[in-house]
Amino acid sequence: MKRFLFFFMAAMSAGNIQAAIEPGKTYRIVPDANANKSLFVQNSSQADKAAVVIWTDTDVPAQQWTVLDAGNGNMLLRNVYTGKYLDASSMSLTQRKEPCSWTLVPIDEAQNIYQLKLQKKYLRVVTMTDGAQPLTGITAQNWRFVEVEPQEMFDAAARRRMIDGFLEQYVQFKGQNYRTFMNGGWGEAETMEAVLDCYEATKDAELLTLYEQCYRYMRYHVGASWNGGTVVSGYDWFGYDFNDDVMWLIIAAIRGYHNTGRQMYLDDAKRNFDLIYSRAYLGYIGMLRWAEKSGDRNGSNSCINGPAEVAACYIAAATGDESYYEKARELYENQRQYLFNTVTGHVDDSVVFNPDNSKVVSRNTWASTYNQGTMLGAAVLLYRHYKDNRYKQDADRILAFAKRELCNEYGVVHVCQNADGDFQGFKGILMRYAGLYAREYQDADTQKWLIGNAFHAYNNLNSQSFGHSAWQTKSAEDYQYNGVDYSSSACAFGASTALTAACAVPLDYTYGDDTAIRECAVVADGNQVGSDARWYTLLGTSVDIPQQSGLYIHDGKKHIIRKN
Repeated sequence: MKRFLFFFMAAMSAGNIQAAIEPGKTYRIVPDANANKSLFVQNSSQADKAAVVIWTDTDVPAQQWTVLDAGNGNMLLRNVYTGKYLDASSMSLTQRKEPCSWTLVPIDEAQNIYQLKLQKKYLRVVTMTDGAQPLTGITAQNWRFVEVEPQEMFDAAARRRMIDGFLEQYVQFKGQNYRTFMNGGWGEAETMEAVLDCYEATKDAELLTLYEQCYRYMRYHVGASWNGGTVVSGYDWFGYDFNDDVMWLIIAAIRGYHNTGRQMYLDDAKRNFDLIYSRAYLGYIGMLRWAEKSGDRNGSNSCINGPAEVAACYIAAATGDESYYEKARELYENQRQYLFNTVTGHVDDSVVFNPDNSKVVSRNTWASTYNQGTMLGAAVLLYRHYKDNRYKQDADRILAFAKRELCNEYGVVHVCQNADGDFQGFKGILMRYAGLYAREYQDADTQKWLIGNAFHAYNNLNSQSFGHSAWQTKSAEDYQYNGVDYSSSACAFGASTALTAACAVPLDYTYGDDTAIRECAVVADGNQVGSDARWYTLLGTSVDIPQQSGLYIHDGKKHIIRKN
């Protein structure tokens, strides 16, 4: 109370009538005429001078403002998500990196209602429509400060909110033990993978059950062999043509096996891999054909070779059959020769060959999150098995290219800003395999990058905790985006991409902790501890560590132990 009184008296002595807002606390800033709206950094943009607008309150950090004492009875209003300050020096409301001092004129302190004044002008908004940008002028308007707990990082609760909002919107019930998201297509397979991503991150058994129900529904329609026709009993499937479509379902199946141990998943994955490999293999070049009826039959794409390499590695790991690793390695080597820039990390899209002399007829050099992602995953898995440093070097460069060329200056993926169609789900594939890279190599920078993308998508949820694939844009309350109704089942694949970003890496510790960790021999009671009882030195203290790798807490600090 004394501190508030002193602050108020200081403000009065400076010639201002100043509200008793407590510096250091965080608030939603709400127009008093509409309690459901609040000030929001448009599209959660991190850019300097980005617009600040009125938007339906969605309970995200981009709508939270921390009050700081600017001196002379004035206040700074700093956005929790962007770290930039509320500013209206050019009349329109924006954020900027330089502090901007506001005077808070109390109207009803009991209700936390104030007028916001910048120099001699007041902040006001003419319309309450989402996206309306407040202005400054001579007409004053009342604003309510609603105290909130600042959300300064992406955590498990935020991740769970995203998962629940997605499931509420998209899970379709098709009878007992049958579920679906999109009623088929390769996006269905990828959405099942996203559910597995969520399960692996949370260990929520209901998510694994959901995956199995979706798989069961798919198998009811498509059967055990997936090279069938376009629409099977109302369930879209294009295995008769597109080899990559089948390969995505194979990956979803083999990952199901690795998570459940159910033999059916392994049998399905192996059977269909063998089928597609046999029909698509271009023996004269050692790569796979993209499609049986579409495109050039002598054409090979990264979008079939990369997924096939990943699938083969997963099948090999499950069966112990080295021949699948050899298939993966051959496909990778030829993709690397014809569709990869070993210097820049750029993965080309496709190439067409002359079968008579194996020479390249044409190529498409377009780079996508989809292709960068799958070749990245293949490189990581092949390095895991063969320990060839060239695979690790390729993985480093593939990921570096994606971060450098396919993201904005803040590291957020900016390509594939679609709410529907094939492109909607591409970046989720990159997120998945970047997560594999981060976990495999304990890479803190990539962990941070992935969580940053998830946090940006989180800030652009709507009030129903739901978002589309266009992470750069705030999800509208009416579920419309560029003429697309992204609440429809056709958009489930795109909306799942943010879940993969959110679940790709652990959230509760950071790889590459600065604390020195080294394995050592320790003498205990005069006897040297053997290799069966690992000891480590943490901060100079010998600590007995359990046998498995993992996260351990010592002296209140988090440490990563990775056993060789």
